[in-house]
Amino acid sequence: MVKIRQIVSKTKVKKYLKKIAGIHQNQTFNLRTFVQNLRLRYGPYIWKRKISTLDLVSAMENMGMKRGSNIFIHCNWNEFYNYTGNEKELIDEILNVIGKEGTLIMPAFPILRNGKIFSISKSVTGAGLLAEEFRKYPGVKRSINVQHSVCALGPQADFLISEHSKCETCWDEKSPYYKLSKIGAIVFNFGQQKYSVGTIAHCVESILRKEVPYFENFYQKELTSHKYIDLDNTIKEYFCYDLRPDLHRTNKFFGLKYICKKYFDKTYHKYVQISNLIISVAYAEKVVPKMIELGRKGIIVYKTPSKKGYKFN
Repeated sequence: MVKIRQIVSKTKVKKYLKKIAGIHQNQTFNLRTFVQNLRLRYGPYIWKRKISTLDLVSAMENMGMKRGSNIFIHCNWNEFYNYTGNEKELIDEILNVIGKEGTLIMPAFPILRNGKIFSISKSVTGAGLLAEEFRKYPGVKRSINVQHSVCALGPQADFLISEHSKCETCWDEKSPYYKLSKIGAIVFNFGQQKYSVGTIAHCVESILRKEVPYFENFYQKELTSHKYIDLDNTIKEYFCYDLRPDLHRTNKFFGLKYICKKYFDKTYHKYVQISNLIISVAYAEKVVPKMIELGRKGIIVYKTPSKKGYKFN
C-alpha cells in the first residue's frame, strides 16, 4: 500500500513539473528535458536583448572564423527566439566571411518514416531548421550515410563526404567527422550546452573500437545493411556496424564538462553567451586527438557501458 502511494505521488509530481516546463505528458521526463523546456518557456521573459546577424558573425570571428576557415555548425534553432534574421541570412553571411576558400559543413541525418529509403537529394534532415535550409542551398553536397549524413559546400566538400558510405562505423577515419580534425575545422554549437563539442566526440569509440576492447561494446556485432537512393535515382546499398541503441548514456559527473574544464584550455574549447544564446566552439584539430588519447586511458564521457572489468593504458 505504501509503495502504491509512493508511485502515485511520484506520478503527480512528474505531471506537475511537466506542466510547469511545458512538456507534453507523453514526452519522456528527465532533468535535462525539464531544464531545456523551462529555459525555452520562460527565457523570453528573462533575456530580451535582440540578436542580429552581425552579432552572431562577429562572435564567430572572435572565436576564430575568417576567410578560408572550415566551419561545422550544430544548431538548436529553438534557442534563436531573440534572433532578428532568418536561416538563409545567417548562412549567406557566414559564407561571405569564409569566402570561396572556406568550407561550410552541417549535419544532415535524415528523418525517415514508414520504411522510406534515404534519398541523398530529397530526404529532409532532422538536424534542425538551419541545417535543412543549408541542405537545399545551391551547390551543397551530401554524404551517403543513413545514420549521420552531413552536407558540405566548399573546396573541402568532396574530401569530407566521399568515403562516408565506406566507413565501418559512422565516425571512423573515413568519416567527415574525423576528417574535420584533418582540415582544422572549427565546430560551432549554437543553442546547446556550454561544454558541448558536437558529434566529433563520437570519433573516440569509433577510432578505438579495434584497439581497446571496451569500445567494442558500443557497436553491434554484425554488419547492418543500409539502402539509399543515389543521385541517379537508383537504389543502392552499403554496410556498416551500427551503434547499440541501449548505450551512450553520459556520466553527469565525469562527462564533457569535466573533460573540458580539466583537460581543455581556450585553444581547445570555449563559449560565449549573447542574450539567451550560448555559442560554444571546439577546435577539431586539437579536440579529436586529445579525446582519443584520453579514451585510451579510460577517461570518457559515458556512464553506460560500464568500464568495469576492462583495462586501459
